[in-house]
Amino acid sequence: MSRLCRPTGFLLLPVTLLLAVIGAISFVLVQDIGTASRPAGREAERARLLAEAGIAQATWRLNQLTTCSNYSSLPATTIGSDQYQVTVSPSSGSPVTLTATGTLGSGLSGSRVTLKRQVYKTAGSQLTYTLKTDTAGSDVNLDATNPGKNYGGSDTLLLQQGADYPLLQFDLSTLPTGSRIVDAKLMLYRSDPGSFSLALRTVEAYRLLEPWVAGTKNGSNAPDGATWNTRDGSIAWHSTAGTIEAANALDVAHVHTYLWLTPWMEWNITNLVQGWVDGRYPNYGLMLRPTSSVSTEQYASAETSDSSQVPKLVIKYVAPCGALNPPKDGLTGRVAWWKFNESSGSSAADAVANHTGTVTGGTWSATGGVSGGALAFNSAGKVTVADATDLSQGSDFSLAAWVNMSDRNGKRPVLYKGNAANEANYAFGTRDGEFYFEYFANNAWQTFSTSGLNLRPGTYYHLATTYKSSTRQIKLYVDGNLVGTFTASFGVVPKTNSKSLMIGSTPYNESFLGRLEDVQIIASTLDLAGVATAMGGSVRIPTADARIASDLFATNNNYGASTPLFLQNVAENRSLLRFDVSGITAGSAIKRAILSLHVENTLIVGLSLNTQAYPLKESWVEGSQNGALSTTGVTWTKRQISPALSWSAQGGAYYSTLAGSLSIPLGATPQRYWEMDITTTVQEWVDGVRPNNGLILLLGLGVNSVNISSRESLHQEPRLVISTQ
Repeated sequence: MSRLCRPTGFLLLPVTLLLAVIGAISFVLVQDIGTASRPAGREAERARLLAEAGIAQATWRLNQLTTCSNYSSLPATTIGSDQYQVTVSPSSGSPVTLTATGTLGSGLSGSRVTLKRQVYKTAGSQLTYTLKTDTAGSDVNLDATNPGKNYGGSDTLLLQQGADYPLLQFDLSTLPTGSRIVDAKLMLYRSDPGSFSLALRTVEAYRLLEPWVAGTKNGSNAPDGATWNTRDGSIAWHSTAGTIEAANALDVAHVHTYLWLTPWMEWNITNLVQGWVDGRYPNYGLMLRPTSSVSTEQYASAETSDSSQVPKLVIKYVAPCGALNPPKDGLTGRVAWWKFNESSGSSAADAVANHTGTVTGGTWSATGGVSGGALAFNSAGKVTVADATDLSQGSDFSLAAWVNMSDRNGKRPVLYKGNAANEANYAFGTRDGEFYFEYFANNAWQTFSTSGLNLRPGTYYHLATTYKSSTRQIKLYVDGNLVGTFTASFGVVPKTNSKSLMIGSTPYNESFLGRLEDVQIIASTLDLAGVATAMGGSVRIPTADARIASDLFATNNNYGASTPLFLQNVAENRSLLRFDVSGITAGSAIKRAILSLHVENTLIVGLSLNTQAYPLKESWVEGSQNGALSTTGVTWTKRQISPALSWSAQGGAYYSTLAGSLSIPLGATPQRYWEMDITTTVQEWVDGVRPNNGLILLLGLGVNSVNISSRESLHQEPRLVISTQ
């Protein structure tokens, strides 16, 4: 196959457009020799072309920057007696609004035009995204000799000039909008080259203009999917054998021969994929058509028994600024991903492949997860997943999950590959508040565990473990931080098995109690950045917290270094918290933000204790006293000392909009976390809609009180769990 490639045109487009616009302006100038005779409509068109030239040049300048900040506007640029200029806003992140003004020197009516255009700014490292038709797409073969039959269930795709045309479609919805496609290759595995010949075989690709259904038949006369005559078994194509765009969609001419060095064939469709991602046309997939003599070649389809031979689309791209998780399968080798977003039923879907689990004894929680739903176990329960070859791991691999324990005592398993004692290919979870990874090998358990983590119930932690086969190295991560590194003994390595996978349970009747979300198996060793991608979010502790007191003898005292934080309505005590969210790019969508507060003890008079959080209007300084007269930090009357700045309202000035609330019932177990959803407020902070001065915590009316661990309390700090996936 030819390797000559024309440029994809992404970076060159603005320059090309700029030259074209200037050429168009020059043409119009020639058309209108007499300035006074030009109509307003012609003036407006010339001014619009000038503004378009400005947008093209500003877009090109943006994409020369390798960072996501310090964008500058385009100053006035002169072309003869005319000029354009462009303002860029904001000066960081993505997308960016370009406001271009074209002004003609004639000064006639219509000689000034302003255009606004939103463009995406890309930066960062090049990523690879691989899609397969068996997990994120579909394929089918159209057969001219059997025009009424569907072959959606066939394990092969046939290719023959005038007789057999494959249709393929890939789901690109998880690619971040605005991504720059560097390279995109369609790859098919040829299982049979057909009849011997020395002639070159040319195969083109065409964009489909109508939706279609793959179907499930294998030559049935009762089609439930696309045929030569129809696009879904009943509705006829507008053009027989598939309605396609007239122009070949390939960036590089595809030519192959009967004899080939590899069974894999490639078609470069970079510009086509860019168009789909940009939304310039709907993604109905493509059709392959031979244009020279190709006797019936056979290619593996989505239904092939060997998953490694399934048609795939390999995309290399650069994500737009602020795309924190681009895309959700940007990790190499993701095998399974149970998101637990179902709201009912006994099945747990795998978002990556077809490893559907059977739920026993679990309860769906539609809004109880970090990014959406979760699966809760309040008593013995489990998810059982049938064995599949790719679920067993004997080389490089990683395991990850969000966990929220309701009981940390004893062993709380997340994954166990095996359904009988002493056969685990891998297993991980928590034990008495510590994080463990283990497997059974050489007639003994190989266990690797943290020490001193003190994980507490009631809050979400992200657990990830990685295994590197060449070094036998195991790494454990909590909330994206490396907390343990171990090396297994020589020869003592995980052994694959053909047993089912258990989520939330083991063959020893050990059960996870609490909520699980985003359980993942990845056939590669994640690095720190990869673990962060698997998290799809972040966990933050306060950059500052303090309590303030209205007691007559404490209004000028600072409690910045004290622990715990204290809330009380009578002789009022309030608490302040501030989290740094500056690392999240403006415009990023916050899926969910959960504030978790570790409660040490409570005094509850009545049925419950209610805590409300409000965004603060004014900045404040934490201070370093522990109940002494303030020398620097916040008090009931002052938000800082030296220089002294008073609150505009004593006790902390705050907005009336509620950020979140939580209710602690009478008799609740102490020494655990409680959750408060503050998603809207965090989104406002990130977008700059409201200044991030943190939160103030108040108690409702009554004589209740509560002690909450402060950031000075090791492993019990307030936690803000932010999801962006």
